[in-house]
Amino acid sequence: MHPLDNLPAPKRLYAQVSIWSMVLLVFTSVNVTHANYYGGDAGAEYLTLDLAGELITDDEGYIIKSMPLEGEAIYDQNRTEKVTHEVQKGETLSVLAYRYGVSVNSIKYANTGLTDFLKIGQDLTIPPKDGIYVDIKEGDSLVKLVEKHKGNLDKTIEFNGISEDSELIAGEQLFVMDGRPEVVYIAQPVKTSGSYSQPTQLYYEIPPNELGWIRPTTGIISCGYLCYGGHYAYDIANKKGTPIYAVADGVVTKAAYGWNGGYGNEIIIDHGNGYETLYGHSDTLYVSPGETVVQGQVISAMGNTGQVWGRTGVHLHFEIHYNGTKLNPKVMGVW
Repeated sequence: MHPLDNLPAPKRLYAQVSIWSMVLLVFTSVNVTHANYYGGDAGAEYLTLDLAGELITDDEGYIIKSMPLEGEAIYDQNRTEKVTHEVQKGETLSVLAYRYGVSVNSIKYANTGLTDFLKIGQDLTIPPKDGIYVDIKEGDSLVKLVEKHKGNLDKTIEFNGISEDSELIAGEQLFVMDGRPEVVYIAQPVKTSGSYSQPTQLYYEIPPNELGWIRPTTGIISCGYLCYGGHYAYDIANKKGTPIYAVADGVVTKAAYGWNGGYGNEIIIDHGNGYETLYGHSDTLYVSPGETVVQGQVISAMGNTGQVWGRTGVHLHFEIHYNGTKLNPKVMGVW
């Protein structure tokens, strides 16, 4: 006989509800996840991987990584010297950047001529922080070098253990924190016939967003993503000759004049990690296939070549591809 069978129906129901409520309370109070944090020694350092801003969605709603990270992190916050790393099978620049806690660009700065395509057994110099090593020449000053390489003065002083007035020794190296190579471009139009003017400015210092992208040009969006069937792009309209920029570092895989399937004078840049960007309808091209470009570099001038009509007129047709799939440019987070 059940212990509650001798109770009247109302009291029996009340008792059953009370019992199940207590069971549910006990169950939900138990933390079924890892309740305890097992730390190491008091002086140990831990790497926290913050993936905020690293995940984006495509138009079907699937989540993808904007900059895939993988591998075992070996980041040492107190490292002050560069190290040499031998490339292993499956390693990429983004993987190594994550493991060592520095940016892909900083690794590129430390290895002259380095591209996104690594070879097994290749030796890479990995800097201790984000920045660049610069050779000190006679007459150089700390402030002058930091300004030239757009670095952070306070961080550079702290990292190198010097003062702002310290005398630098010619022939030695200085690590400029958050610095980058001095940008000197000599852009020439690729087309040999016709009359084209040179860009008035060859590089634009545009702060990237948290995903690492910048807008490819200035103007208004005259035709958005799928503004009509098959239009997997943004059309950005402005006057003829408006500069068009590389939205991120990369290698030019196509720079061609002509019809090009309606794209007109067209440029495609491979940014690594599966990303490509396409720039269509340009008037003048300033880069060639195989050329390495950096973010903000002027790659072409806006035009109306190829298949253009109506209000679209002079504009940039801009596409972003991920592993061959055309994405809505809004995933870049700059619109």
